[in-house]
Amino acid sequence: MATVLSAIPGLLKISDAAATAAFVAQLGPASPTQRQAQLLTQLRLLADTRIDGNERLRVLESLRDTLLETQHARSREYWGKPVPFDSDTREIFERSVALWRAFADAYESLIADMAEAAPDLAEHAEIVCYRALRMAGFAMTAHNRAYHAVPAALWEQLHRLYAFAESAEVTTTPVSEGSGASNVNLAYLQVVLTQRANPDALSLQQMNTVDRALAQWVALTGISRTPPAANADTALAIDLDSAEGARRPKNLKDGKLRYLELEQLGEKLRQTAIGLKTQSPEKLGLGLIGSAECEKLMLGLHSHWIMPGTGRIDERKAVSFNVLVSGTLAAMHFNISGKPFVPPDAGLSSRERFEMAGFQRVDGPAVGEASMRSRTLETWTVSNQSASGILGLCRKPSDTTRLAYNQLLGLVAPNGNTYLGFVQRLSVDSQGSAWLGFRLLRAKAIAVAVRPTDKDLPYDRALLLNAAPGGEPPSILLTPGTWQDGRVLDLHHDGKSQRIRLIGLLDSGTNFERASYAAA
Repeated sequence: MATVLSAIPGLLKISDAAATAAFVAQLGPASPTQRQAQLLTQLRLLADTRIDGNERLRVLESLRDTLLETQHARSREYWGKPVPFDSDTREIFERSVALWRAFADAYESLIADMAEAAPDLAEHAEIVCYRALRMAGFAMTAHNRAYHAVPAALWEQLHRLYAFAESAEVTTTPVSEGSGASNVNLAYLQVVLTQRANPDALSLQQMNTVDRALAQWVALTGISRTPPAANADTALAIDLDSAEGARRPKNLKDGKLRYLELEQLGEKLRQTAIGLKTQSPEKLGLGLIGSAECEKLMLGLHSHWIMPGTGRIDERKAVSFNVLVSGTLAAMHFNISGKPFVPPDAGLSSRERFEMAGFQRVDGPAVGEASMRSRTLETWTVSNQSASGILGLCRKPSDTTRLAYNQLLGLVAPNGNTYLGFVQRLSVDSQGSAWLGFRLLRAKAIAVAVRPTDKDLPYDRALLLNAAPGGEPPSILLTPGTWQDGRVLDLHHDGKSQRIRLIGLLDSGTNFERASYAAA
């Protein structure tokens, strides 16, 4: 990967608008990696160089399009990748965040010039504040889509920029943005509401839907110094002196509070939920997301933004005990069955089966693979649980651990029982600890062997799930790539064989497909 040059005086190539234009032209043939490294180097050099404030603003404006294009290209390399990152992905993530923050800091540095060396720069206060807010917001988005917690320093910067814009009376002054216009108020509210949507509990597709929705709807919102006359306890407020986002007023002490005006947004959410009954999300401008998933997301946003829910279906309680986490279907199969996997048609001798059971690993392709080593990826501490889920913590995830949103995991409890479920919240904090919200599957799982009848393939592991409370049908957990609508599988369990037909894909993730089925 490209090495970022240190900030050595004399290497600055963006000393004025003309030099910046030449620098941008030179970057044209470079790869996104090289462009990102050069941009970060130049911004660091710029920060250490005394250049007139008005000229610095022209330089930053000249760099903006190139920076946005470069950052977008690099984002694909870390967004949604399993955590903790490998060293290459971590470098890309950290470089990308550093560049967003360097650009935000460069714009914010112009505020000091307004009071000192370049008072005439105050004529552009709305541009300075708006751009800095947007860049800080993009840094937050980078954390969201990498499933990393947003640093407190970014919240502090965001609030500080908004407070200055208030004092300069430019919160509603139009700023050009693409082919249209926006303002500080809208940029700030969009960031605050995006973070209030609980992005650590959303898939990338759901985050995209929230972005699309807010791009259309943020103009329906407002911000006020005065608490709302109605529903004061359920409103959302921000403390500009804090390092946190929007919260309910009852959770805030007296401070520099601003209240969100969200009545029209609430009405829009209700209209959208109704519209989804007859129109696709794409028709409503919400992108390529399933109607049922989109409707569920709208209900969640209503709870986060407008009116908190009446309470959890299942009571949560604080606990502290360790579980072993297994992340492959093979390991879960072994933990549930308690024995090595041997395909029904293997035709092995007793001696061969004994040798395979004792010496082959669960994470390879061979027959009979299983070992105690494969039972777990990690020891996690459960800190909070209910009948439907847990909150787990691993303070030092190993280099072999890779967790993704909606991944299937198996938990081996202290009593030896294995519980299955999906990752529904995921966040790596500033200390490197991983937090995992886990939605339990309430159905009993049975270890079985399956193979498609339409292809000459060997038997593979699968987990059969009984019908679950709430009307969930019987289902089967399969390795990725197995699902096809109407596909017939040979199923073998406990010496008995039958055929089943897959009839509906209920869920899928990085390491599983879950389908409903019927007798074939």
